[in-house]
Amino acid sequence: MAAAPLRLIARATSSRKASLATFAVSLGVLLLSAAWFTSTRQALADAFLQGSGAEQELTDSSQRLIETELRVRLAQSTQDVVERANTAGFVENRWGERLVNVSQAPMGREDVNNLMVSLTRDDTRIFGAEAFELSVTRPDEGLFDTADPRGPPLLLTMRGTMLFRTGETP
Repeated sequence: MAAAPLRLIARATSSRKASLATFAVSLGVLLLSAAWFTSTRQALADAFLQGSGAEQELTDSSQRLIETELRVRLAQSTQDVVERANTAGFVENRWGERLVNVSQAPMGREDVNNLMVSLTRDDTRIFGAEAFELSVTRPDEGLFDTADPRGPPLLLTMRGTMLFRTGETP
């Protein structure tokens, strides 16, 4: 059986015309194979490029999904806080706001005490401090010493927001 192809090749190459014809057919098959290989290689490269693009889109979509889920949870949490605030009487249009800003103001101990009492939280007011500092003016006195009311003042720095009720609780 292996001899049959060899006899066919030997017969085809016995004449010059047959040899040229065999060469031409072989060259044509080789050119077609090269063209097929080149197009297949290009198709493979395109497929890899499409695959990497799809993977990038999948990664981007997953990231956007996570961000969207976080935003939904934040919105739900915010809605819960608003509902609890409304239930507790913190209705937005029934509260006023004042900014408090005292910077290195010398005050007597009694005045500082009265100011602290006025900032105490209760049902009608809430103070949110951003900065607070209370210090003595002389190195020989203590902050918690009971001193003469006419003695040296304390230095007070305080910044924050005071919220106060402007209407009745529902």
